[in-house]
Amino acid sequence: MQVLSNLIGNAIKFTPAKGQICVSCQRTGPEGKEVQVSVSDTGEGIAPEKIKTIFERFSQIHNQDRRGIGLGLYIAKMMVEEHPGRIWVESKLGEGSTFHFYPSLRGRP
Repeated sequence: MQVLSNLIGNAIKFTPAKGQICVSCQRTGPEGKEVQVSVSDTGEGIAPEKIKTIFERFSQIHNQDRRGIGLGLYIAKMMVEEHPGRIWVESKLGEGSTFHFYPSLRGRP
């Protein structure tokens, strides 16, 4: 829930008033036993050189941006990888971003 909250919160912060945010999930993995969650937005997108560092602690797209302190994606990454899972982003400048993650469900029914 915390990871999803962080991703949706970021989408809200970086999507203009008339933009769109979409949360979706799909079964993946062997026998469909994993779930991939995605949060897409129609915000400004992330420059390719920033994608490499976006999950680092205190990382921000713009140096002067005061909409956060740059910990949300870092925390999300740490939580997902601790289970162990994977989190990544696909983005194009001017078109928005889609953050994907899947937690490991090993050991769960």
